[in-house]
Amino acid sequence: MRLVGKNVVIYGAGASGLSAYQLVRDKGAKAIIYDDKPDTPHATNSKGILYSADVIVLSPGVNGFKEVLLDAKLENKLIISELELASEFCAAEQIAITGTNGKTTTTMLIDHILRRAGKSSYAVGNIGTPFSSIADRLDATETAVIEVSSFQLESSIKFSPDTAVLLNIKPDHLERHGSMNKYVAAKANIFAHQSTQDIAIYNDDDEIIRGLVPNIVAKKVPFSTTHPIKGGAYISSGFVCFDGSPVLELEEVDMRGAEIENLLATVAVCMTHGVSAYNVAAGAIEFERPHFRREKVANLDGVTIYNDSKATNVSACVCACESMPGDTVLILGGAKREENFDDLFAELPASIKAITVSGDNAVSIMQSARAAGFENIAVYDDVKSALFSAFEIARAKDYENILFSPSSKSFDKFESYEMRGKHFNACVKELRARL
Repeated sequence: MRLVGKNVVIYGAGASGLSAYQLVRDKGAKAIIYDDKPDTPHATNSKGILYSADVIVLSPGVNGFKEVLLDAKLENKLIISELELASEFCAAEQIAITGTNGKTTTTMLIDHILRRAGKSSYAVGNIGTPFSSIADRLDATETAVIEVSSFQLESSIKFSPDTAVLLNIKPDHLERHGSMNKYVAAKANIFAHQSTQDIAIYNDDDEIIRGLVPNIVAKKVPFSTTHPIKGGAYISSGFVCFDGSPVLELEEVDMRGAEIENLLATVAVCMTHGVSAYNVAAGAIEFERPHFRREKVANLDGVTIYNDSKATNVSACVCACESMPGDTVLILGGAKREENFDDLFAELPASIKAITVSGDNAVSIMQSARAAGFENIAVYDDVKSALFSAFEIARAKDYENILFSPSSKSFDKFESYEMRGKHFNACVKELRARL
């Protein structure tokens, strides 16, 4: 892609937008940042500049189907994502990971194992470090491990990672994409432009993903938690295996339930990239879980408290619940979205003995609980009250765990799941001080 002398508008003034702005300037473009919000630092909110652009680069949070962008497309403006811009200028090998749940953990685990094996690897993308901030500084001996969201993929024109990983597809972000079919199509874009020289790693247990497989032209490497699979990763007799050979014992790794998908995808990536079974096993065993992803934060009076603020949808919450080692009080609730909590209560494991709820969607959660016949549930004004009550229940009933796994977006009271997670940890600290 040649940008010299072209007018490029970066849509969105967040971290990704600012990084994209610097990248296109470095490539000789005339660049300006546009943002919908007035008085945004470093940006204009005059829509006229969008029509004067040769290229419009979308930050991850920008909906590519905004009316102004559809109008720009009619005028033959090139509209690409920040992801695709970075990819165009990156000489490194690109491993891209997407899926409804598990993207961050899988990205971090792959990066960790590659580094342990002596490879020059960088975890970028939706994980926090914008891909465009380092893309053109990487050379062909290095690897970019990229966490990719459906928002980034929906506006992809020809993004073609050397290795693409699709972990799972569950209902999520439907208020943004408009329908489940459009959400699936966005996720499928990770494979759409690969060649026969590339690698496609996918979850063979996921019915939706299996429906996409016939359209994949890259080398197919499946993984499964339920059955042995030729040429892929799977579980057999308590071992994680790849293409017929054991790699590590499952019990040695802190991953349970649907989290095992993350491990299998990682094994498939690393083994296909020449990492030894020893380094894969050692790296997986020593890996530290990311913040706010079933993170153990305290043990108070015999009750272990886990912070899973990253669980922003039903399937992520169910995954965390299935991984709990013993009887558990679950804390739910957050922003009102299109989550179907009937699905949550249909899939809750028997280890969930009680539930406390706070948040704007408390009424929806309670309605689903009553419909499912789940009676040991109560609503509280805020996260702190829900935690304190959960602790009293757990201590009175000798339940082993408290799991904060909201199954909801955070935007009712917090800007992000990270802020919500930090608030929960502060509440745990206050609870400890009161004992």
